[in-house]
Amino acid sequence: MRKLCFALLAAAAPAFADVEAGNWELTVTTAVDGMPGALAPVTRARCITPEEARDPSRLTGGAECQFSNRRDSGSEITFDVSCGGPVPMRGSGSVRYLPQSIDGTLDISADAGGQKIMTRSRIFGRRLGAC
Repeated sequence: MRKLCFALLAAAAPAFADVEAGNWELTVTTAVDGMPGALAPVTRARCITPEEARDPSRLTGGAECQFSNRRDSGSEITFDVSCGGPVPMRGSGSVRYLPQSIDGTLDISADAGGQKIMTRSRIFGRRLGAC
């Protein structure tokens, strides 16, 4: 689920014209409905090239997701998402962004063999510097 969150965040990322290319650190914390507390945060670093910054869809890593209702206010993007694959998922999210930081949430629901799973992920990102 967290790998998907990184992929979704990248795919739903703002029109990175306002976000700087470079080495970024992304941290995702996920809570699953019905489970006490959140799962341990996962942090990953990623070099975002100028080409990827201009075209965020290049960052998705093959996620089978379709985005709709994308709205970008210039400092926040909101979206709905629907993903195929072995466990289909649907959800929505929002990401606030500045040139060197992002902060967002992603709410996802899935049906895994008749069991409904609801998650809420919090995503923080910061630019560390050049790649």
